[in-house]
Amino acid sequence: MSWSPETQYLQDLRRVFAESLSKDNNARGQATGILEDARRHRLDLNNYLVHIFVSPTTDEEINLRASAGLMLKNNILTQYDRIESSVETLAYIKENIIAGLTQPVTIIRNIAGSAISALVARGGFKKWPDVLPKLLAIAEYNNAMVQEGALSALSKLFEDSGSELDKDPDGHQILEFMMPRFLELAMSPSAKVRAQSIMCLNQFILRKTPALFIHIDVFLATLFRLAVDPDPNVRRNICTAFVMLLDARADKLVPHLNGIVDYTLHCMGDDDEQVALEAGEFFFSLAEKQELKDQTLNFLPKIIPVLLRYMVYSEEDIERFESMNEDDADMEDKAEDMKPTYAKTRGAHHAGDQGQKKDANGVQVDDNAEEDDSYEDDEEEDDDDDDDFMMDMSPDWNLRKCSAAALDIFASTYHESILQYSIPSLQQSIVSPEWPVRESAILAFGAVAEGCVDGLSPFLPEVIPSFVQALNDPMAPVRQIACWTLGRYSSWICFRSADVGYEKEFIPVLQGLLKCCLDNNKKVQEAGCSGLANFTEQAGGLLIPYLVYILRNLSLCFQKYQSKNFTILYDALQTLVDKVGYAMKSKEYIDLLLPPLIERWQKLSDDDTNLFPLLECLSSVTAALGEHFAPFAPPVFHRAMIILQKNLITLQESMNDPTIEIPDKDFIVTTLDLLDGLVQGLGPLATQLINQTEYPLMQMVIMCMRDPVNEVRQSAFALVGDMAISTFEIVKPYVAAIMTELIPQIDSSEPSCSAVCNNATWAAGEIALQLGEEVRPFVGPLMEKLVVVAAVHGYVEQTIVENAAITIGRLGISCADMIAPRLEAFAGYWCKALRMIRDTEEKETAFKGMCKIVAANPTGLKDCLVEFVEAIGLYTEPTPELAQMFATVLAGYKNLVHDWQAVVMNRLSPEVRGSISERYHV
Repeated sequence: MSWSPETQYLQDLRRVFAESLSKDNNARGQATGILEDARRHRLDLNNYLVHIFVSPTTDEEINLRASAGLMLKNNILTQYDRIESSVETLAYIKENIIAGLTQPVTIIRNIAGSAISALVARGGFKKWPDVLPKLLAIAEYNNAMVQEGALSALSKLFEDSGSELDKDPDGHQILEFMMPRFLELAMSPSAKVRAQSIMCLNQFILRKTPALFIHIDVFLATLFRLAVDPDPNVRRNICTAFVMLLDARADKLVPHLNGIVDYTLHCMGDDDEQVALEAGEFFFSLAEKQELKDQTLNFLPKIIPVLLRYMVYSEEDIERFESMNEDDADMEDKAEDMKPTYAKTRGAHHAGDQGQKKDANGVQVDDNAEEDDSYEDDEEEDDDDDDDFMMDMSPDWNLRKCSAAALDIFASTYHESILQYSIPSLQQSIVSPEWPVRESAILAFGAVAEGCVDGLSPFLPEVIPSFVQALNDPMAPVRQIACWTLGRYSSWICFRSADVGYEKEFIPVLQGLLKCCLDNNKKVQEAGCSGLANFTEQAGGLLIPYLVYILRNLSLCFQKYQSKNFTILYDALQTLVDKVGYAMKSKEYIDLLLPPLIERWQKLSDDDTNLFPLLECLSSVTAALGEHFAPFAPPVFHRAMIILQKNLITLQESMNDPTIEIPDKDFIVTTLDLLDGLVQGLGPLATQLINQTEYPLMQMVIMCMRDPVNEVRQSAFALVGDMAISTFEIVKPYVAAIMTELIPQIDSSEPSCSAVCNNATWAAGEIALQLGEEVRPFVGPLMEKLVVVAAVHGYVEQTIVENAAITIGRLGISCADMIAPRLEAFAGYWCKALRMIRDTEEKETAFKGMCKIVAANPTGLKDCLVEFVEAIGLYTEPTPELAQMFATVLAGYKNLVHDWQAVVMNRLSPEVRGSISERYHV
């Protein structure tokens, strides 16, 4: 029996939907509550929804029907299992929803297409086998409006679920039937049908669907025939097709490349912004195509000038900038302007950032440093590298940014080849009386910086002063882009300073960037700090003579900045501390650096996410200043403990009570890292602070070792390793519990957990070194894990393998007899991992342990004796104790190996052989 609605309930439901659209907040709230209650309890609600949605009504009730359709679509996505359990309901929805595609109202057709796509996304094509034939049949109606609705639904289907068809033989047959139909429809008199048909075909380009590529020549001919279509949506989809084909079937474009390049260059000037942007994307992709490098080289004379042209701000942007108040430093940031703040472990910028990953020497390494992403959409998460985003006053990805990004990639691919087509016009533009032209020239110089710096060297002594002068330009966008571009040339400026002196470029650039940090425009402030951070990365110790000047200026920023720019200010300070913190331990520097940081720390509440970047900055400061931070340490340490304890308690409570919101794990990560910075900096002095806390720190750290979030465990193991170095008496009572959590996580098989594995491995070595003989109960389980990690040399990150090798060696100091029987299993990998790392205390302890292991099982090196001897020869400056151990091991092998000279010494390089003979007399 077919379903039919109850008249009274249908009327009631229509009334409720009408009230849900009311301007009266109370009526709207009550109606929403009734609908939510029905959604939970009325099993046939979705039948009523589809009935209301597809039933023709007056124009006044279109919004009512649309609301019912949207609720139906959302129910399909969230309650599909419940809907599917009723065969009658599911059949009724499928039978009727398609009727929405034939209706004369665009919003109804669009919602129907979305609902159909949701049904397939949840149930798959196999549970609705006739959906595609039905939609195609509608698409072939002799009615453009109906065709448009069907094609819109098909494009949504293919976008959301098209990959399912690629995997299914039946899907291949359906697509082979449908592709020619789409090609025919692409020649429809209706512009919307033409555009939707190409969109449907485009969905299968990147998937490399055979059914499309069978018809690739006809597809290309269709695109060429429609290239001058009057409808912008058609032209945009054609440009999209060319971009996708460049990735999927570049070979098919090669014979037509000259015409396609001309066409897309022409489309960059299209009146429709989306057409222009999609055309620009073609060159963004073309620049990256190494296999087309030779062909593309011939097009550079016409590509580069066009990219430069469209890097100038649009007329609308220019009018907006010239009419706005540039001096906005005193204006509070609006809530909508504030991006979410995340801990940097999601994308660390500089070596030494927290959420640390330790190298073989226990030094923090930049695990998450990202590629230069200068031109990406500023609306992406704030974990993008703020030092390298393209300084632009407009937030959206647009033709200007796309052109600059393409120029950057062309520069990286073709290097100096692009300069002959750009330098003459840029030299003229940079002195133009029109500020947008000057600004675009500076942007272009910044875009080509990394790819063309060698070819630009003759021009830079003249151009860099122009950038410095632009830091004083009356227009904020010019000052902003000059900061970014100077940051891109920091390496050249700092390197050149050694030859021509600091006065020529180094000091003017430093002064200019610091001045921009204190600019009256917030965007320029941000650009100044970002440029300064990049400059600091390259300058390093060159900045030491100017530290007072730098710190005075940055301390003034604390008085001037609104909320948003504090994040980039912390980053600039953190970079400075990471690079030259060793030189900042005098009272004068500390009095400039710490008071504004501590004042800011005191102003922010414990649950303010703006604490994240401040905690990261403080963790670097505390680690760098060491004992000099001691007067400031107690309140900072105790508040960090309170924040950690509060969040862990809330986390535990949320596990038992779903009404309690799970705390943001970044509070835990950044607090662990701040505590780690304190432990690193204060060393044994941290013991007194830890012992004064009410809740034992180690118990909280062990809780963090069990957390499912990688960054939490990563920071927990970093902290426990540093505590083992400086405060082992606090760690020791918990060693068994720590090892229970730590050993299983020495596992390099999961790339997403590599930083956790690395820090766990490093921490195990630090604990083993402190435990001595007491580590014996853990040696067996540790070796099971460490040997596997060491054996995958070349397949995991080098720091993990190095740490595994060092930890094995440290275990050998006290437990060589337990490890020696397994020597043959790891000796070769061990030698490869440690032979070239710099001489440190960690390396020394590893080699001491290895010498003891080798002494306990000399034959274990039978397959890699030469590698071990080479590793000894490459050890630059062993301590007297270690040198004596090396001499003893080498003498023993010389007596053990027949024809030592031929078997071992002659297989070494002359330099290593000479070092071995001279130092150890073998």
